[in-house]
Amino acid sequence: MVMTAELYLKENIDEQITIKPWLKKNNFPIFLRDNYNFYEVTILGTRCILIEAVDEMPNVDHLQKHIKQIKNLTDRQIVLFYKDITRYRRKSLIENRIAFVIEDGQMYLPFLGLDLKKVQEHVEKEVKGFTTPAQIAYLYFLYNKEEVVNTTDFAKKLGFNIMTASRALNNLYHANLITYEIGGMTGRSKEYKRITDPDYFLRGREYLKTPVRKIIYTKARPLGALTAGLGALAELSMINPPGHPVMAIDINKLNKEKIEVVKNKDLIKDTKLVELELWDYDPGLFSNNRHVDLLSLYASLKEETDERVEQALEEVLRGEPWYTD
Repeated sequence: MVMTAELYLKENIDEQITIKPWLKKNNFPIFLRDNYNFYEVTILGTRCILIEAVDEMPNVDHLQKHIKQIKNLTDRQIVLFYKDITRYRRKSLIENRIAFVIEDGQMYLPFLGLDLKKVQEHVEKEVKGFTTPAQIAYLYFLYNKEEVVNTTDFAKKLGFNIMTASRALNNLYHANLITYEIGGMTGRSKEYKRITDPDYFLRGREYLKTPVRKIIYTKARPLGALTAGLGALAELSMINPPGHPVMAIDINKLNKEKIEVVKNKDLIKDTKLVELELWDYDPGLFSNNRHVDLLSLYASLKEETDERVEQALEEVLRGEPWYTD
């Protein structure tokens, strides 16, 4: 609540401060009224408008445009109010000299002074690794560089329900991999797009998880399975191929296929069986070839300690526009 900001400002800046709703918000364009709450406050004699996002604050580029519009209409200093904030967003606001106050007491008021303190990141928004839907979303944006989608369209494209799509997009947003604008037919839809290369790959690869849930061995190649693992890497590089086929299939398709699983360890050692990787998602989702897509291949092999595998992976990825070492 903005009242916590009022208490902090009174205690540390100006005892006379009061924050109250801005009564002239009807002077603002509809899209601003729909996306922000507005308050007026005077800080050490400087009249300010405190703005609070109804949903989530947009990216810095759009904030600057909105701030300029509001400032022109009110002739006041503009201060953003956040309930919580990531270190990345805080740094970005300071670099762009955008004033803000945070519920926990942090603030940056360049027209008056600076008062920041370190706080623990909010656990619920800290991204430690991709969920499976978030990884699929990350791959989608990687291979569709110019794509701009809202949650509904995104859900349809990937076969997600709305809730899953929303969570996946939020996961990427809080990892600072995608941004959004407010737009669409209603003027209230979040239109998402990814950040530019090579930052998208560099930041995202830290969150990638292996898609391989389990490995089994079979006598025949399942219908629809794609070449994967060291088999795919050998097709794409100069590394020697394994002595048996390595394939991948969506784990959810396993029960639909009549697959004879070999469990005899001696038979596995002595026979060139198919090594079948069971994936958390469809290996063919982003593949136009007989092998799995490149970044999923990277995710499945990135924990390999063999230097030859590491070098081959780098060789394969080096030609991609989104890759940088």
